[in-house]
Amino acid sequence: KSYVGVHQQIEAEMFKVTKTELEKLKSSYRQLIKEVNSAKEKYKEALSKGKETEKAKDRYDKATMKLHMLHNQYVLALKGAQLHQHQYYDATLPLFLESLQKMQEEMIKGLKGILEEYSQITSLVTEELVNVHKEIQISVEQLDPGSEYSSFIETHRTSDIEQQEIEFDTSLLEENENLQANEIM
Repeated sequence: KSYVGVHQQIEAEMFKVTKTELEKLKSSYRQLIKEVNSAKEKYKEALSKGKETEKAKDRYDKATMKLHMLHNQYVLALKGAQLHQHQYYDATLPLFLESLQKMQEEMIKGLKGILEEYSQITSLVTEELVNVHKEIQISVEQLDPGSEYSSFIETHRTSDIEQQEIEFDTSLLEENENLQANEIM
């Protein structure tokens, strides 16, 4: 149970970092692009009319600055998500599976000790019980915690998971030609 709980917690964190947070940033990015384009149009309009050009330019500059800051935040979040994904698949999952195997081996080792002790203290009343007792003793002696789970990781390893590439959503740049994918401004 604890394995499943911890595994779900790790999966949830992975989803949060690689999906949820990036989607929030992309949504904000799209909204800011609309704001920048609107401010740009209002600035052009103010220039053509000759009214309140400074105010319109100031709004446009502020919106552009906010967009550049969000662009940088998005690029850094992408890099962080990519690193998190590599860490997850290359280190976290293998170590987690290895620790589960060690825990199972320790449980077998403890169970072996209990069964050895039981086989030593049980009374041998009849020949049939003596034979059963010998079979138990032989079976207990054959228990090898190291080999009981030797193929555990191979058996329970998830098949090659096709890692979804985490890349810059270039559709974000369609309405703004001044920004470049994966480049900090």
